[in-house]
Amino acid sequence: MVILQVSATADEMNKPIICPKCNRGKIGNIPAWSNADISRRGRHPPEERLECLQVKCPVCGSLWAARTE
Repeated sequence: MVILQVSATADEMNKPIICPKCNRGKIGNIPAWSNADISRRGRHPPEERLECLQVKCPVCGSLWAARTE
């Protein structure tokens, strides 16, 4: 289940996530203390892909599945 919540400005999501494919498009922001990693396996099994949020790079148009661990 993906839960969306209204974000307050106090969270300071000031670290951008740059598209790994084109290295130009910004696909989101995370807190400065957090890390974003790319899965080494590539695609996740179908049951795990249901628990993610799909984001699209505004520059190259590639789709990425974002999920938390």
